[in-house]
Amino acid sequence: MTCWFRKAVGLVGLALALSACKTPQSVTELSDQAVVDNFRTIVFFREFDPGVNHPLTRWEKPISYAFVGEITERQRNELDAHLADLTRLTNRAFYETDPETASLVAILAPDAFERAVDTYDDTYRRFFTNDDVMREMTAEMHEVAQCFGRIETDRRTGELEQAVVVIPTEVDRFLVRACIIEELTQVMGPVNDSDEIRPSIFNDSSGNLLLSDHDELILQILYDDRLQAGMTWEEAEPHVHEIVADLRN
Repeated sequence: MTCWFRKAVGLVGLALALSACKTPQSVTELSDQAVVDNFRTIVFFREFDPGVNHPLTRWEKPISYAFVGEITERQRNELDAHLADLTRLTNRAFYETDPETASLVAILAPDAFERAVDTYDDTYRRFFTNDDVMREMTAEMHEVAQCFGRIETDRRTGELEQAVVVIPTEVDRFLVRACIIEELTQVMGPVNDSDEIRPSIFNDSSGNLLLSDHDELILQILYDDRLQAGMTWEEAEPHVHEIVADLRN
């Protein structure tokens, strides 16, 4: 199964403005039930498939990765730092490997949407069924997204199999960092966005450009050993209530 997610173009300026003038609500102000509800929204629903419950999706094995493109030292440090945060929050190990075999590929470059389908097409095309689909879907994302990610899951188990992230770097460096954090976080499984959830990077209008305490909690819940890929919400719900209570006490 394939899933797309992106940081929306129209909300970028608003997010940057809000980040300068507003302190988001802390997860400590939310009830346990609100956290459970937010977890369900982010993990079991999809931005491009509204109203449909999907199985829980996450990586069950160590994750091989590669960074591709014209990546500055600052960007490389930000990528490495966020992978370290993800390891801390999910207990999943990341190891760097060849771009042609990596399960997770991040492409960062000026005009990255165009470069993905020409300069870096040897790496990028394996995430699509054919070149026509690759070009069509990338063009579609270019019209509505500042940056985007795409995941592939095993239809039988719900386990994440591979993912690609595309991040243009000709924009403001703070926005590049926000894209790194949001897209690499969402390829871990919490793929939905919602304007109802605060504080969160999963809400493009909330002003969050970094992981909030809310987002960190969502990742910890998702990767708790009491859950597993492929669970329905009905199967996961009692465990989620228990995990939330344990993590917050």
